[in-house]
Order: sequence, then structure tokens, then C-alpha cells
Amino acid sequence: MLSPTTSGFPPSTRPSKPVSNATATRCRATLSGDAALRAFRAHHLAGRALDANPALLPALAACARLPAGAVEAEQVHALLVKCGVPRAVSGAHACTSLVRAYARLGRVCDARKVFDGMLDRTVVTWNVLLDALVRAGDLDAAWEVFVEMPQRNVVSWNTMITGFARLGWAQEAVDLFVEMAGFYGLAPDEATMVGFISAVRDIGLLGLGRSAHGYVLRQELSLDGALGVALISMYTKCGSMGAAHNCFSSVSNKSLEHWTSVITGFAAHGPPEMALSLFGEMRQLGIEPNGVTFVAVLNACSHGGFVNEGFKYFSLMRSMGIKPTIQHYGCLIDLLGRAGFLEEAFNLASNLPEDPGFVIWSSLLAACRSHGNVEMAELAASKLADAKPSHGSSYVLLSNTYARAKQWEDLKKTRRRMEEHGVKKKPGLSWIEVDGSVHSFATADKLHAESESIYQMLADLKHNLVSAAYEPELFALSEQL
Repeated sequence: MLSPTTSGFPPSTRPSKPVSNATATRCRATLSGDAALRAFRAHHLAGRALDANPALLPALAACARLPAGAVEAEQVHALLVKCGVPRAVSGAHACTSLVRAYARLGRVCDARKVFDGMLDRTVVTWNVLLDALVRAGDLDAAWEVFVEMPQRNVVSWNTMITGFARLGWAQEAVDLFVEMAGFYGLAPDEATMVGFISAVRDIGLLGLGRSAHGYVLRQELSLDGALGVALISMYTKCGSMGAAHNCFSSVSNKSLEHWTSVITGFAAHGPPEMALSLFGEMRQLGIEPNGVTFVAVLNACSHGGFVNEGFKYFSLMRSMGIKPTIQHYGCLIDLLGRAGFLEEAFNLASNLPEDPGFVIWSSLLAACRSHGNVEMAELAASKLADAKPSHGSSYVLLSNTYARAKQWEDLKKTRRRMEEHGVKKKPGLSWIEVDGSVHSFATADKLHAESESIYQMLADLKHNLVSAAYEPELFALSEQL
């Protein structure tokens, strides 16, 4: 950047009069990318002191945006060190921009070194480092910085809440939100609510999500962006499709993400016809789908048993220039398997351009079990065992297939192989939300704090049903698939 042989720079003559603050502001507002770096070099070669170079901060911002901006950031850094990072330049602002540049370039250690060497730090400086650590996935270090901060603003809290939610610490995100709003009395803004609602979605706290939606409406926060998407996604994850659709309908300017979120919800929870109807409506409005949207559409076809439609949508996707991924092929295999086209599904899985992986073979094995195809189930189980030898699902699904076909000896052999390899199937869990808390249960679970009362209630229900001469309605398993 500082090489005198670089072409295309403005003349390096010293300006006849100092650049006014208004001129500097215009410079910061209009320069971007290489233009900002060229302007910085021009002022530097013209002899302007670093503390009077109006392109310093835009140049550092450009370094953060450019893919190969690390070398330029290092050179500006060297100039700052040589000049003693003059405070007249608002050294804290320059160093903060340098911290941000290093962080955005993935050099978090260098960003931390600059931060540690700063004498004067603003709350913005702390927030930049906090954001860098969260983006790097180092929540432990980010939490240490958050605790050390002499002053926090809403951005500080938002960064931690969003980081916790994004990296799987949903309960911690909810707790931090309660502390922010309840103990410190800070008013959550749109970004706060996006992170909080995302955490609520992952835990499945529908009641708390509805309360959050109420707050959003009272504060008249816009649903046109990420907040609307987060609310729709929260409702769909909790299976409340009526609320999800109402929220979706209330969005004024719907983006592709809004449409994809609600289509995904109806594809998962039904009715699948609604997902396909929304997809058609979206296209009529001129909104082009992406690969994620097509995953939802293909899932809807799979759950609805729409084989022909599924392949038509797959062809449409390819005609639109969207390259199929393993997720799209997985949807097709699941579609064929659910519909009973097991041989076609197995052939497709065996001829994919990449390894189908654990999920696809599990889906195919489950389809073989449902349709009672023992021979195909054995092939799928073999593939599944190769993908994850120590996972118990392949053995359990194959055992269930043998049981359905009444091949008891084969079932015993499979169970013995599980014991020989030390494979254990983790029990599935069910959960329910009661008064804002999520309670989880496993089969024959006795660990819940109120398990004695729960089993007594079940015994009472059974007694009442028997006394009322209730006869359960029997149905074939295949009718429910």
C-alpha cells in the first residue's frame, strides 16, 4: 500500500490549507475499499501528520473489508506505533479501528494485543473485542471480557446474548436477557430480541416466546428484518403453526428469509400442501427461492407423499441454476423411501457424488423397517454401520425390522452383536413446557423430582379408563407413516 511504485494515486502535493472537519467527514463517508487506502497514502506522502490524516479511519475500515487487507493493516499499525499513536488523532478511535480490522481478518490474537496495549479504551473498544471473541467462538474469553468491562451498553449485552444463542448456550442467553432487563433495567432493542427469541426457540419455551412477541408489538419494533424471521422460526420450532402464519402475515415487507422460515415450518409440521401453496405464492410475487427454500419444499413433498411433485421441484431447482447439495438428495431419498420406492432410493443413495452419510442411511433404513423390506434393511444397516460403527441406531432399526417380519433368530443375533461391540442405544426423550420450565422424560424414567406423583396420576387415569370400559381404537402402523 505504501509502495511509491503503485499507480493510480492522487498527486502528492501538500494541501495549501488544513482539511476542515466537514471535509474529513465527507472523506470518511465516501471513501471505500482501495479508494480509502489510496487517499490515506496520498495524504501520508503529502507530509500530513498521522493525527491530521482524514483517511486514517476509513483506511482501517477498508482493511477490515478487503480479503487481503492484512498487509495494509500491518503497515498502518506500524505507522501508529512509530508515531506513538498520538492522542490528538483520538488514538482510542484509531486503535479501536485497528482492533476491528484484525478481528474481521480472523487475527483475534493480534486484535487482543492491540487492545491490551491501549491506554485509553472506550466502551466501543470493549465491544469490538467482545464481538471478535464471540465471532471466533471463544465464549469463555468473551465472558471474561464482559465481566471486566468497566461500562456496558445495550450493544455489549446484545453481543453476549446473541453469541450464547448462536453457539448453543440457549439457557445462558435467556438468563442473561433476564439479568439485563430485570436487574439492570436496560430496554431491549431489536438486536436483543433477535438473540433472545432465538434462544427461546432452541429451548422450546413457547410461553416465553409469546411474551417476547407481545413486547415486540408493544414497542412497535419492525418485523421486516431478522426479528420477524426469528419470531416465525420460534413458532415453527415449537409447532405452533397458526401463530407462525399469523406472525408471517403481519410482516409488511417479506423477504426470502421470512418465506423460507414459514415454508420450513409447514413442511415439518403440516399440512405440507400449505408449504407448497406458500412456495407458489412466493414465486408469483417475484421472490426467487434459494437452496434452503428448496430443502423445505422437498421436505414438504416427502411428508406429503408427493413423489412426482418432488422430482418436478428438484428439476425446477436445477433449471434455476441452484446446484443440488447432499441435503437436497437426502430429501429425494427420504421421499422415495417413505413412498415405498426402496430400490430406487437405495440406488440414488449409492450413486451420489459424495458420501451420503449417517442421516441419509438412517432415513433409508427407517423406510425399510416401515415397509418390512428385510433384505434392503440389511444393506442399509451395513452402510449405516460403516458410516458410524459405534452408533446404536442401525442395530435398533434393523432389530425392529426383524421383529416386524417375525425373524426372531435374526433379531437375537443383532442384539448379541450390539452387546459384543459394546453398542448402547441412547434413550429418546420427550419434553413438555409447564409454567415456563421444560420437563424432559425418558422411558420408565424415575429421575424426575415429581416422578412419584406422575406415576400415581397415570395409575389413576388407567383405573378411570378401565372403570369406564374404554376400548382403545386399534390402527395399523403403516397408516400413520
